[in-house]
Amino acid sequence: MRDATLATRPKTADVAGLSGSPERVLSPVLMVVVQMPLYRDASGSLFAEQLWGKDLLRHLDYLDALTIACPCLRQDPPRNAICLDSAEGRLELLELPMQSSLFETLRLSPALIRTLWRATGRAEIVHTCIAGWPIPMGWIAGPIALWRRKKLLIIVESAPWRIQAGSAASWRALLRSRIQERIGCFLLSRSDLPIFTQDGYRQSMLGADAGRGFVIPASWIDEVDVLSIDDAKSVWQSKLQPSSPRLRILFAGRLTGEKGLLVLLQAIRSLAEEDLDIQLDILGEGTLEPECSRLSLDLKGPTRLRVLGTVSYGAPLFQRIREYHAVVVPSISDEQPRIVFDAYSQAVPVIASDTTGLRSCVSDGLTGMLFPLGDSVALARLLREAARHPEALQSLGLNAIAIAGEMTHQHMHRERAALIGNLLQTRR
Repeated sequence: MRDATLATRPKTADVAGLSGSPERVLSPVLMVVVQMPLYRDASGSLFAEQLWGKDLLRHLDYLDALTIACPCLRQDPPRNAICLDSAEGRLELLELPMQSSLFETLRLSPALIRTLWRATGRAEIVHTCIAGWPIPMGWIAGPIALWRRKKLLIIVESAPWRIQAGSAASWRALLRSRIQERIGCFLLSRSDLPIFTQDGYRQSMLGADAGRGFVIPASWIDEVDVLSIDDAKSVWQSKLQPSSPRLRILFAGRLTGEKGLLVLLQAIRSLAEEDLDIQLDILGEGTLEPECSRLSLDLKGPTRLRVLGTVSYGAPLFQRIREYHAVVVPSISDEQPRIVFDAYSQAVPVIASDTTGLRSCVSDGLTGMLFPLGDSVALARLLREAARHPEALQSLGLNAIAIAGEMTHQHMHRERAALIGNLLQTRR
């Protein structure tokens, strides 16, 4: 079964030299973002939110000089933020103003263009994206990089401008979606290195030129987070004890409609009518938290729902995931959620909606189960079968370990490093 699992792992970049530490890239890189601010406290120390900071420091494993163009808030950083002072001398901050509206962005655009023009002149590679609000900074940084004949690297992790099929949308939203899609596709077609987190993005945004793009799934897990196969078997042995027959499933993410939470709640309501012995725990915060809490109070039989708030990413989250028989990811958007690999690292399978993003990392019948997008009846059917045959989830979870070992955050950056190294050896 292990060979079959590896044969169906997510499609990744076809690059060499991924083992061990990546070779250092000596050319300066300019990274332009806007939606992830940094923080400077009263003492002058620089901080980044936990996972954003982890990702920035990982870049310095192979980049000799990195300039970050993004906003910086003069305030105490969030809890668990990472201090970046250790990277001083190799990590430079180029402060961009915070933008709260499209009008303000247009007002600030001359200053933004001047700032990014100067910074691009000092860089060899411009690293940006085509998502963001009020407008993507890639719309400014990308054309500047092309005009100044710099290497342009664009990473597509999500496409929030796209309107899901069947969703109601105003003419403004439709117009904005079409504009963002066309400008994004244009910049990708002119980029030197387009990278996507799933193949659906690559095919739809590059079209006939899809062969130029690379697919590298997004993951936060570290190699040390992945359970050994022996530990995974031991954990499953305790979860399948006859003394604890209740099926335990977990939802972890933002409590919003695009995460498919309403689909999941409807499935739980229908299972409660059958008095199914199942417990759904919900981790996260968002606009649908009151809806989750109301259903939690309404359920009276063996079907239970608990709203548990948030938990820090890392060991606390992994220890929590390990307790469950499955993680449910009912997303209705087409992004590739990182929670999938978090679950895999703990030998927990994923029950997910059949979107392009989830289909790229969940192998139906091997590492998880897929159900049609937005179909609460189909989701309830899968949960019902899982409650009756939880041992089937064990084999899926053990298969997932092989995937997790090859989808770590380190591996993701090793692939990117190899691609950037190849890029610098070529001419535009």
